[in-house]
Amino acid sequence: MSGPAARTDLGQGSGHGLVLSDDTGAPRALAFAYTRYLAASCRRFLAAGPELPAVLRPAHATVAGLVRQGLEGNQAPMLACFTSAAVGTPLQCVGLREELEPFRARIDAAAMHIIPHLLLEMGLRQLIPAGQSVLWEHDAPRLASLAIGGALFPPEAAFGLRFSASHLAAVGHHGEVGRLPMDPAVMRRALAEGNTGFRFARCFRRTGADAYLATIDHNPLAAFEAHPDKAGNHIDLGGRSVDEWVAVLEPVLDLIERFLPGEFAEMEMLLHEIIPVGYDGTRHLSASYREAVGTIYLTLHPNPMTMAEAVLHEFQHNKLNVSAYSVEYLTNAFHPLYKSPVRPDPRPLWGILLAVHAFLPITELYRRMRNAGHAWATRPDFEQRMSEVDLKNHEGMEMLRAHARFTPAGRGLFDDLERLERGHMEDRKARGLETTPTASHLS
Repeated sequence: MSGPAARTDLGQGSGHGLVLSDDTGAPRALAFAYTRYLAASCRRFLAAGPELPAVLRPAHATVAGLVRQGLEGNQAPMLACFTSAAVGTPLQCVGLREELEPFRARIDAAAMHIIPHLLLEMGLRQLIPAGQSVLWEHDAPRLASLAIGGALFPPEAAFGLRFSASHLAAVGHHGEVGRLPMDPAVMRRALAEGNTGFRFARCFRRTGADAYLATIDHNPLAAFEAHPDKAGNHIDLGGRSVDEWVAVLEPVLDLIERFLPGEFAEMEMLLHEIIPVGYDGTRHLSASYREAVGTIYLTLHPNPMTMAEAVLHEFQHNKLNVSAYSVEYLTNAFHPLYKSPVRPDPRPLWGILLAVHAFLPITELYRRMRNAGHAWATRPDFEQRMSEVDLKNHEGMEMLRAHARFTPAGRGLFDDLERLERGHMEDRKARGLETTPTASHLS
């Protein structure tokens, strides 16, 4: 990226501060990593023209010019457009279409609508210059944005969409067939009045932090599953209502805010969408994708601590994944494979690093709740679960100590992990508990 975008080259991170953020300050390390990721996403969009079908390249060139203008004086809101799951996730997947042939059609379908979704985000942030408009004439797709709380469905007669600083218009063969003001608050009022030609469907519900339960997903890889006990992550409320989901998630996020306030501050920055993928009363199988930054997939479970673990676990994966777009942590990250303390299948060391990075904050949450005398800490399974995860964490850390070849940033990250693990092991010793994994943990 040339010109103003050159300011988005922020250098390399140290690896420190990405395990648990300082509870008393702003999440600087994650903010640094996230800004680098968004800048890279912006650069990727500007360079994406040759990867797009020829028919889309003129539209891409026009919008790329607007993006460069936006970077001139409004860099932060311009980069914020790439936080949209409808923009950032398909953009990261475009380069995988040859590698993941079974998902090629899904990737192409999602990539087709990166440009209109980006134009919507730019319009909602007043990043389309006054007096200028862009016609998207290839179709009239459904457009979703967290800023408006749902999805817009153009009239059936529309063949395209026109984006300007003041309005979003649906274009038919004989002129406009629908029009909405671009200001989010005014748009919502206009939709409520029902005379815009557009139909609105609410598909985002606030759950706490700045995270929304989403009943729409723009991840073309959601059907891809690496876990041996799952078959993809498809939107499924599991027979429960959206209200029931929100009623479970809100106290879970409140719990994280109370006991891990630094983590909660990071969630307000990075966690945007929670995708429901069913209900299971006996186990919980959550997920996240490197390409879907800001999104986690959760099954609903009746145990609030299980839900808290799942939210923390997948959010920690988001943190490490977003930083790994610009920083390498291991020189032997993916080969060879080793026994994992938390998965039945052999895993690369990157997978084991992801595991301990996710589970050490979970046992920290347990300890803070126990030390504060939280009512849930009196349950008989509370200490048992904390102990079980402690020993799995120790096993994973021992595997990394024995085999990992860390980069300088990886050493900084691992130092933070070791400090947290050391405190947990000292706590166990003080309580007379075992600090070596048993045969059940090593089997």
